[in-house]
Amino acid sequence: MMVLTGKWNKPGVHTVEEFDPDPFMEALTKYGLPWNEDFNPVLVD
Repeated sequence: MMVLTGKWNKPGVHTVEEFDPDPFMEALTKYGLPWNEDFNPVLVD
């Protein structure tokens, strides 16, 4: 989807980690896979 809409467009061969994640993360929420970022997670031993 990101490639077809032109949001991920670089010449050459790249991995997904090299692209801007914001459009992908917005699409996750839009299509029913909400996410959140936790800067202080509780660690489990």
